[in-house]
Amino acid sequence: MSSLTIRNNENNQHKLIAYLPSWVYRLVAVEAFCSTNGGKMAESTTNDFLILLSDLAAAIGITNQALHKYVKSNGFETLLSTNRAYVTAETARRVMTERGFQYKQQVVSLQMLKGGVAKTTTAMNIGLRANMYGTRVLLVDLDQQANLSFAFGIEDPNALVWVDVIEGKTPIENTIRKVSPTLHIIPSNLNNSMLDRILLNGKRNVATGVSQYLSPIRDRYDLIILDTAPNLSAINTAASCASETVILPVNPDKFSFAGLTKTLDDLGKIKSEFGGSFEPKILFTKFDGRETSSHELLKMCMVNFGSQMMKTFIRTSTEVKNTIRTGKTIFEHKSNAKDDYDLVTRELIGMTS
Repeated sequence: MSSLTIRNNENNQHKLIAYLPSWVYRLVAVEAFCSTNGGKMAESTTNDFLILLSDLAAAIGITNQALHKYVKSNGFETLLSTNRAYVTAETARRVMTERGFQYKQQVVSLQMLKGGVAKTTTAMNIGLRANMYGTRVLLVDLDQQANLSFAFGIEDPNALVWVDVIEGKTPIENTIRKVSPTLHIIPSNLNNSMLDRILLNGKRNVATGVSQYLSPIRDRYDLIILDTAPNLSAINTAASCASETVILPVNPDKFSFAGLTKTLDDLGKIKSEFGGSFEPKILFTKFDGRETSSHELLKMCMVNFGSQMMKTFIRTSTEVKNTIRTGKTIFEHKSNAKDDYDLVTRELIGMTS
């Protein structure tokens, strides 16, 4: 564990000592010590992800010195570790809103017929980074394989999941797990393998199989991210109809390109049949500048789907490969993966023009 000091700029005094536990994605548990109880943990605790002050400064287009001065003059807290300054998601939100940024509410789903295209990794990293910028995020795991849930340390066969909501067994509020105060997740498990059967055999409106259940809680979040299984299914149709944006990750191999073409065709049919207003956006992943196939397939995507491509592509890196398996954030240290997912996130939440 590495020690972390919280500094309140209002009085410039160290008032808390905290520790950075090696938990999933380096989730920071800021545990207050009380001088009157012999150094025991105080009851008041907060869990949040931190963003480097320098990253926030770069994102909003000012110098580190200017942001330090702004933070200090407004009495915002900074957290110091290894001589680097961090702020919490809530502080980042205050900085952003006071500088005029407006958080838009949106539902985004990630879909692709072919597996292995970094779909879940992308859902996780966009959710994490958006939250670091102050976005209030809900991740919804609709894939019965539950990789997104596992990544956040949730491996519970008895957890309440989406199928319990649409069967009327529980209100959606009971399925939500708090990862941090402003980053929540609805987990998945094998029980969600019944979703299609229930949607198709229960005389339900497939198009509203996600949107109607999100309705009671939608206003609580700026960004809701739906992670889906790699198939064409009723629940994926419902996820599409609930979304403003459908992100389609594609990697540099011919099978992935074929999967992209098929998925886009299916999304077109969903729009025609159900009248969805979602916008498909293609995200090129696992780009390796050393390989000819990466350049060829990226060019092919740009030629065939130029207007639907996201502005950034994700370069291959060991950080991305190990994200789900090791439970380590890619945003702690400088890397291609950090830079790429940062830009994709900023594009999605409206921080770039």
